[in-house]
Amino acid sequence: MASSTTDPHLVIAGGGTGGHLFPGIAVADEFVHRCPGARVTFVGTESGIEARVVPELEHELELVNITPLKGGSVARRAASLLRLPGSGWRARRLLRRLQPAAVVSVGGYAAGPVTLVAALSGIPTALMEQNSYPGLTNRLLSRVVDHGFLTFEDSASHFGSLPTSVPGNPVRKDLLDMADSFEYTPPKKGAAFHILIIGGSGGAGSFNQTIPIWLSSMGELTSRIHVRHQAGRNRSEEVVPHYRDFEGEAQVVEFIDDMTEAYRWCDLLICRAGASTIAEVLNLGIPAIYVPFPHAADDHQRANARSIVEAGAGVMIDDSELDSDRARNLLTGFMNNPQALANLAARARSMARPDAGADIADHLRQMCQCC
Repeated sequence: MASSTTDPHLVIAGGGTGGHLFPGIAVADEFVHRCPGARVTFVGTESGIEARVVPELEHELELVNITPLKGGSVARRAASLLRLPGSGWRARRLLRRLQPAAVVSVGGYAAGPVTLVAALSGIPTALMEQNSYPGLTNRLLSRVVDHGFLTFEDSASHFGSLPTSVPGNPVRKDLLDMADSFEYTPPKKGAAFHILIIGGSGGAGSFNQTIPIWLSSMGELTSRIHVRHQAGRNRSEEVVPHYRDFEGEAQVVEFIDDMTEAYRWCDLLICRAGASTIAEVLNLGIPAIYVPFPHAADDHQRANARSIVEAGAGVMIDDSELDSDRARNLLTGFMNNPQALANLAARARSMARPDAGADIADHLRQMCQCC
C-alpha cells in the first residue's frame, strides 16, 4: 500500500490539542523543506484543534469520525468500542486513497486506527511522544510501529522493545528564529519585575482566581511587580476584579498573539507543564515556575515538570500551593536574588533541543526511502 512515487506523501495522524498538533506541524514543515515536492496530510477529527489550524497552512487535512476510548461515561466508551471495526475499515480506505510513504502518530485518539492499519499494512510507521508519561494511544501503538521519537529519556521505559530516539519536542520556526538571537537577562535588583502568566489558550481557572491573590500578598515587593496575565478567551472580565487591590501593574488579556514579544518581556514565567510550553521555554532559556494541571490525563504534566526540575532547569509548585507561604517565599527569593533566575535560565537553555523537528524529519525521509 506504500507510495512508490519519488515525491513522498507523509501522513501525520492524531491531534485534538495543540500539544499534540503543533509538534507535528513543526515536523511537517521541516519534512517539506528537506524534501521539495513532498506532501503532508494531517488526519484528525472535526472537534480537534487541527480542524481549525491546518486549513490555514499549506498542508492537507482529512477528518475522520473517531471517538475516544478513555474518559467519558461507560456508555460513551462502550459506543466507541462498537465503532472500532468501522473506524478500522474507514482508516484502511483512507490509506488506500492517500497512498502514504509513512505514517506518524502524534498522539490523541484519532491517531489510533490510522496508524494501526498502516502498520499492519506494511507502511513504515512511527510515533511522536511529547510527554514524559505517554498517552494511551501511543502506548498501544508502540507494539506495532517501527520507531518512537521521544521528548524525555525516561519515556523509553514505557515503550518496551520499541526502538526509540530522543530528539526532543519540535517547536515552531518563528520561535527557533527568535531563540537564535535571544539571551535572557535577569532584572536588576530592586527594579521592576515582569511576570508572564499563561494558562493555555483557554486560560486556567485556578490561575485566574488565585495568582492575583498570591501576587497581592507579596508585601513591600508587590509594587515592583508588573504582570501580564493571559486569562483565556472571553475570561478577562472575570480576572480584572481580582487585581483590584494589587499595588503593582497588571495587564489582563484574553489571548497573547505575539508570544515571542511576551517571552522577551518577562523576567519570570508562571505556566502549566504541557510538553510544548516546556519545549519553548527550554529553547529560549527562560526561568519558569511550572504548575502542572492537576486533572491532566495520567497526571502527565507533573511527570513533565519533574523531569525539568530534577535537571535544575525549572521550579514546580502544585496548583493547591498558588496562594501559600511556599509560593510567596519562592517568588521573594527570585525577586531578591536575580542571579538565581539567571542560573535557572542557563540550565534551561542547556536542555534545549532546537534541532528536534529537523532530526525527526530526516529520520522520516530515511523511512520513506524516496527522497
